Amino acid sequence: MYKLKADPSAPLTDAERIRDLEIEVTAMRRELMSLRLANSELERVVERDTLTPLYNRRYFINALNDHRKRLGRYGTRSILVFVDVDGLKRINDTHGHNAGDYALIHIAGLLTANVRTTDIVARIGGDEFALILEELTKHEALAKIAQLQQAILQAPCEYGDVLLVLGASFGMAVMLESDTDEALIARADADMYANKRKMRDQRSDR
Repeated sequence: MYKLKADPSAPLTDAERIRDLEIEVTAMRRELMSLRLANSELERVVERDTLTPLYNRRYFINALNDHRKRLGRYGTRSILVFVDVDGLKRINDTHGHNAGDYALIHIAGLLTANVRTTDIVARIGGDEFALILEELTKHEALAKIAQLQQAILQAPCEYGDVLLVLGASFGMAVMLESDTDEALIARADADMYANKRKMRDQRSDR
């Protein structure tokens, strides 16, 4: 235990100076750790969606730029996939927005669980998600989309004692070296809405 000096005006001994420096270093280390934790949390908030554990639109756009640069420099293939959740408005109207939020979190988990850790999964709007799949051919990307659709259809989403019926429409675009972000996103978005109309027409024909 530290004892007060009998004579406060007396010069510090070497042992006392070392002790005081150690106390200062310990305090600085604690402050540095607090700053690192605060910075890490700030980065998480800036990059992550406020509802799901996914990346947000801001991070997604930056990642899209990075992948376009890698395509130009190294020829690294990437495919953009858009996902639009079907039936979310019905869920919100029937069971409330908490149920809708639960459904979005459920789908976010399925998307993450069924892609590689190197792929990017983001929530870019209310009921819209986007994926960046790296080093896949168009055929492989279509197979992955089919797998994701089945995962959403087959995994039960139980909200309390209510089974929420979910589906999703997908669209994709192969990244080109000449692409802008806007052109790439527009192609994936158009493909997604074309597939959504096709599914709607198929249901109406039954």
